[in-house]
Formats: sequence, C-alpha cells, structure tokens
Amino acid sequence: MKTNNNKGFTLIELIMVIVILGILAAVAVPKFFSMTTEAHTKNKAAVIGNIKSGLHLFAANALVSDGARQFPDDGAFKFSAILDEAPEGWQVRDSTGVGAILGYNLHQADQSNYLYVSDSLTAAAYSITEY
Repeated sequence: MKTNNNKGFTLIELIMVIVILGILAAVAVPKFFSMTTEAHTKNKAAVIGNIKSGLHLFAANALVSDGARQFPDDGAFKFSAILDEAPEGWQVRDSTGVGAILGYNLHQADQSNYLYVSDSLTAAAYSITEY
C-alpha cells in the first residue's frame, strides 16, 4: 500500500492567502494615515489649549495683583517666556512688534503657524490665530 506523504500548501491556497493579505492592507493603510493626521491635529489643539490656559493664569495673576485682568502685550510677549522648551515638532518664532509666533512642522503636510495678538487698547483680550 502506497501512502501519499506530500505536505505543504497548494498554489490556490497560497494565492488566496496573498489576496486576503492584500485586501487587509488596502483597508488598513488608509486608516493608519487617517489616524496619524488626526493625531497631529489633536497635538496642535492640545498645545494651543495649554498655552491659552497659561495666558488665562497670567490674566488671573494680573487681576489679583493689579486689580485688572490683562494679557501680555503682543509686542513684548514671547512664547519662549512661557514654554520651558518647545514641544516636539514645534518651533518658537518670536517676532518683534507684530506678535508672538509659534510654528508647528512635525508633519510636513501639516505645517502651521500661530500668531498671538493682544488687544492693543486694553490688553483685556487676545487672539491666537492659525495662518
């Protein structure tokens, strides 16, 4: 009696595995890039949110000490003064007289600059705008 002792995969089985892996890769790769883009967006929002919290603490301290809520003057304000170090992917681009600029360029496709400007008359308000 003769036994068939061939072990292994048939060509059809190998092709089916390759097709299944191709389909999984086609679905997973766009989701991965979508998640990285979302992570960069959330990173920017978190850093700007932390800076806004720091500015509101500055205004609260001014209210307690001077009796008036004031934000730093944009001509003298520098992001480097409130950041011990710039977060990864961020660069402090302090400008003179126009406002303070903070740039984000960790992700080449998502480069952004944020400009801090205070209300020039009362310094009771500020804006951080992306451009």
